[in-house]
Amino acid sequence: MLKKKVFKVFLISLIILICVASGMTMFTIGNVRKNFEIGQENYGKMVEQISNLYSQKINLVAESYSLWDEFYAYVENPSREFEETYLSMDYFRKYGIDFIAAYDLSSFVYVNSTDERMLEYLKSLDVTNLKSELHGYDLPKSFKFPIEYFVYSICKKSDVKRESPVGFFVVGNIYDASDLFELHNLTNSTVRFSQSVPTIDSKMLNFIKILKNENDVTIGYLNFSTAFSSYKHLNRNIVLTIILFAIVFVVFMAYIVSYLSANLIRPFNNIVYSIENGTVDNIEQYTQRLDEIGELSRTIKAYLNQREEINVYLKELESKNLSLRRLNEEVRSLLEKDQLTGLLTRFVFNSQIERLYVSSLANSAPLSLIMADVDDFKKLNDTYGHLKGDEVLRRVGSIILKSTRMSDFLIRMGGEEVLILLPQTEVEDAFAIAERIRQKVEEEFHADAINVTISLGVTQLKGDDTIESLLKRVDDAVYMSKKNGKNQTTLV
Repeated sequence: MLKKKVFKVFLISLIILICVASGMTMFTIGNVRKNFEIGQENYGKMVEQISNLYSQKINLVAESYSLWDEFYAYVENPSREFEETYLSMDYFRKYGIDFIAAYDLSSFVYVNSTDERMLEYLKSLDVTNLKSELHGYDLPKSFKFPIEYFVYSICKKSDVKRESPVGFFVVGNIYDASDLFELHNLTNSTVRFSQSVPTIDSKMLNFIKILKNENDVTIGYLNFSTAFSSYKHLNRNIVLTIILFAIVFVVFMAYIVSYLSANLIRPFNNIVYSIENGTVDNIEQYTQRLDEIGELSRTIKAYLNQREEINVYLKELESKNLSLRRLNEEVRSLLEKDQLTGLLTRFVFNSQIERLYVSSLANSAPLSLIMADVDDFKKLNDTYGHLKGDEVLRRVGSIILKSTRMSDFLIRMGGEEVLILLPQTEVEDAFAIAERIRQKVEEEFHADAINVTISLGVTQLKGDDTIESLLKRVDDAVYMSKKNGKNQTTLV
């Protein structure tokens, strides 16, 4: 009877054990599947982010070059010196660029590449099909791997909306075995290129990047894949789970809890901590293990190290971009301010006159102009030398700066000729300002051995004026002042 009871209890316990083991087995399978789905999602995000960062450095170079004023001037007037200085492939290769090309609005201006086949391809591009801010891929004939390219319209830096392009700048990378190997190292994945849709291994983590050209036509695929180790050990884990559960169901429960805490919970907590804090110190001890924790630890370590390298690279790139922006600001400052007189340059005139003209007509607001010209300046230069002439211009410029408002545009048009743009100013007020400047100049040089005076013309924008007619009228006014005896202001 006792034996039957023991057998009954054993049988019931065995049934419960089998049910619990089966439940744990189903749970294990479901958990592996869930982990696979999560791993697939996270793997796809990681690979997509890294592959985009791989291309981003090329995009940043293309965007900055296309808004460079000197490059804009080069496309309008190509020069060998500019090409040798700024379009050398040795410089661009640092950013993973294998080819560059500049086009005006009708044909190519300059092409360069590390691959001779690309030169013919770039020269044969139809400029009319190029569009600003275009990113795509292509697979030219005789190429086994695709090319990635970025296209930007070439504009002046001030033309941030790219409304007045002078041509197009094309840069890109020729994907080859070295690129795929670098992506392999960055993503810890097997990377393959194929023109047909790749076959997906359901036991691997996969990410397929579709490569399309400018016409949204698929030209190929980049297939990233890496092993999902849990599948390898799934059957073994199920068997071990049943056996170990039967043996240690009661006797070694405390040991199992301690074992699980030491070998699973604590490692996973340390792995989570390492991911959240970006440090590999807590998981270094697990990288020598040959199980899933070891493989996961090695994968996380490689990922964190690669992420740190990417962050360092991005910081270096940000620093270089900041230096480039500062250099551009310094260049712009030199272009905008005349170093001799402290007045603005003709560069500012070219960028402001049309804006002021349109704004004044659109808002029915007055816009007045003053043109000033030093009398007999050529004779002064010939007699006393250019150093004395420069001193006179500096002093005249200082008087004009002190006699006008912050909102006025004081522009040295060239030589001794100064143009003052006075927004929101009636012609009578402009005439008063001009007379004040003329008198102060006369007073400034009254005690000097050289008697310096200026002749001025004043006018105001009229409804039927063009920019050319407005400038001609104020220039004629200066001419009348000089013709009528100099050292006077003529209002027209």
